[in-house]
This record gives sequence, C-alpha cells and structure tokens, in this order.
Amino acid sequence: MIEAFRVGAASRGRPLWEGLTFAVRYGEMWVIAGPPSCGKTLLMQFLRGEKCPDSGDVVVAGESIYRGSPDHHRRFRASCGVVPESLPGEGVKTVTDLFRLSALAAAGLPAAETEGRMEALLSLVGLPGAEGWEISSLSGSERARVALAVELFRSPRYLFLDMLLEKTGKEWADKLGSLLRALAREEKTIIMMERELPDRWKGAKTPPPLSAGPFRLYRLVASSPDRKEEAGDPPSQGGSSLGLTGGRV
Repeated sequence: MIEAFRVGAASRGRPLWEGLTFAVRYGEMWVIAGPPSCGKTLLMQFLRGEKCPDSGDVVVAGESIYRGSPDHHRRFRASCGVVPESLPGEGVKTVTDLFRLSALAAAGLPAAETEGRMEALLSLVGLPGAEGWEISSLSGSERARVALAVELFRSPRYLFLDMLLEKTGKEWADKLGSLLRALAREEKTIIMMERELPDRWKGAKTPPPLSAGPFRLYRLVASSPDRKEEAGDPPSQGGSSLGLTGGRV
C-alpha cells in the first residue's frame, strides 16, 4: 500500500497544496485529476520515491520511503514503472532500442523470449510490427503507447502514468481503460495523473471522487479483499499474462 500522509508541495516559496492524505492499496487503479499546473507531475514524483515532498511523508508497506532504510527505498523504486509526461524520443533511434534500455526486464531472459514479449506488448497497444520504427517518425499517440509497452516489459509492480490518456487521444481511451483495469486485476497498482477522468470511464459502480487539495481522486479498481500485502514482498518478476496474450483489449 502507498500512503500519503499530509503531503505538501511548494513552488517558488509558495504552497501548491498542503495536507494531502490518501492511500492506494495493492492491486488498485486510481486516477488523480487536476487542472493544469497544479502539480500532478510533482505529486507523482513524491509517490514513487523520486523527490521528497516539502512536507509530510509517503509510506509503502508500512515504512517511509524517505525516512526509512535506503534498501527499502531502493526496492520500491526498482518495482516502479513510469510513463512520463515528457515521452521518449531522444538518445534512441528505434522502438527496439527503447526495449533494450529496459535492462531490468531483459536481464536473464533468453533472446527469443525477449523478442516474443516485445512483439506481444506492441500488439497489445495497437502497434504490431513496430520494432524497427524510428522514434522520430512516431506520432504523439504512438510514442505514448510505445512508452507504456516498454514499461510493461519491465513487469513493474507499481505503474505510474503521467497524462497518458491525453497523449494517446480519445481514440485509445476505452482500449487503455480495459487494459489497465485488467492489469490491476492481475495485482498491479496503477496511479494515473490526468486533467479529467474520461466520461466513458465513469461507470455506475464508480465511487464519488475524493477531494484532496487541488485534486479529485477516483478509485476505479478496488483491491482484492483476499490479498494481504507484506512489507517484504519482492518486486514482480517475469511478464504479465495479459502482456503476453494480447487478446483482452
């Protein structure tokens, strides 16, 4: 579980928000929506251990990732995947190059298995046969979907997505919604930062959003009541069954 306790952020000496408190359980999917320049990317950095908040704390599996042990922080960071708002495009030439940079996932995998997983994940995000495509030739939507496939290749336990829906566009909103919900049911924890929750994602069973600072927090998939998270759980290993079948979107 990722718990934010009275988290606050400041910019140029002025507070952006204060006292932000909420918890995301293992195997849940949340969308955190807020207006432009309210600090969504900054909040994501706080939650995934990249930057210490200006006030408050973030606790994972019962231990602070900022005031706890360095080993706890390292393990948590290694189990996180992120699709940033600034999408890849520099320093690599082809889509395959991006997958090769995902060294944590590729380590110890036979070449044939690595290639098969890459092909399956690209098909899953609607880009079959894109392995040799040059990054510079991709549209914004294609870059976002490639970035998602690359992070799924690492099989992260926690997945942070910054403005993914805005980058991929309305055409892909429903498809990605189905994909991400399925990943949450496979016990991935998913936190998305968006300006708005798509209307088509709001179902009859969607609880009313929580209000926290400038944000509205939507829990779209609840955790399994039978699953108990242990503080010493290791990061995920191997690929998601969803990512290798490509047949559930």
